[in-house]
Amino acid sequence: MDLRELLGTELPIIQAPMAGVQGSALAVAVSNSGGLGSLPCAVLDPQTIGEQIKAIKAQTSRPFNVNFFCHAAPAPDSDREAAWRAALSPYYRELGIDAESVPTGTPIAPVNPDAVAALADSPPAVVSFHFGLPAPDVLQQVRALGCRIVSSATTVDEARWLEAQGVDAIIAQG
Repeated sequence: MDLRELLGTELPIIQAPMAGVQGSALAVAVSNSGGLGSLPCAVLDPQTIGEQIKAIKAQTSRPFNVNFFCHAAPAPDSDREAAWRAALSPYYRELGIDAESVPTGTPIAPVNPDAVAALADSPPAVVSFHFGLPAPDVLQQVRALGCRIVSSATTVDEARWLEAQGVDAIIAQG
């Protein structure tokens, strides 16, 4: 089976999901052009994920992907936060940016059962993961929806581990 058959696409192209800078419109355009459009979900809450999937399905009948991160969320560190803000303060002043308007922490959340549950009403053809795979129970939720599972690997060992976990395809990422 080649990539087009696996994904159900005309072209062997997967649009990279770009968390924080794209929504459903790019995913729709790519899917409608024959590739696999991707919706980045790392900065979306479950309600917004469901809304974005409905928006995609209203504009295309072609396969698309939703992408999640599987990282361990960093612990808040006020000293580290203060240090990077101090280091960037000259640039904020130079560019007229109010440093207090820059959000603290990270809006990128690792995938969780609630995010995956948002897929249940209208499952995508593909669910992809970066930074590993989710907990086994969350991965089972995705498998139960009938979605193809794709994940990225940055090393050969990681690719072998993903293969052993039974993913459908591996993205080689440098």
